[in-house]
Amino acid sequence: MYRNFVFPSREELASHAREMPEIHPDDVITMLTVMKAAEEIKGKTDGILERRYHMSQGKLCVMIILHQHREGLAPSKLAVMAGVTKATISVMLARMERDGLVKKSVNADDGRARLVYLTDKGREEMDSILPAHYVRISRLIGRLDEGEKKELVRLLHKIVDE
Repeated sequence: MYRNFVFPSREELASHAREMPEIHPDDVITMLTVMKAAEEIKGKTDGILERRYHMSQGKLCVMIILHQHREGLAPSKLAVMAGVTKATISVMLARMERDGLVKKSVNADDGRARLVYLTDKGREEMDSILPAHYVRISRLIGRLDEGEKKELVRLLHKIVDE
């Protein structure tokens, strides 16, 4: 499961902990395990997206956002929602427009601004990809019972939320 990932030994961590008492070996190993599991899960889902659909996770994210906002979005707002820079969204949208997945039009409320929409082709692609993508995600987490899922989400929030 954790190929190409080297965990420090407990002895190594204990040695560092003697010098820096803030180091807790079990905490380090637990967090590295969480990080590696996230990497493995991401690798599985991203790999399928790339192989089957020639789509990156970033492109999927942008297309899902546009799929949810049929009224269109300003590129700057789309960048914020996708967690990327304006420069990155500009490049992504240019490629997606070239591929016929999105279109830009003048904002009726502000003639200087543009809105981005999925084209019919982009919407059809999402309608084709998303159900199968969500099935794969469901299968990955489906090994857990409902209580375990809730506990996992609770614990992950406890780690991430400050």
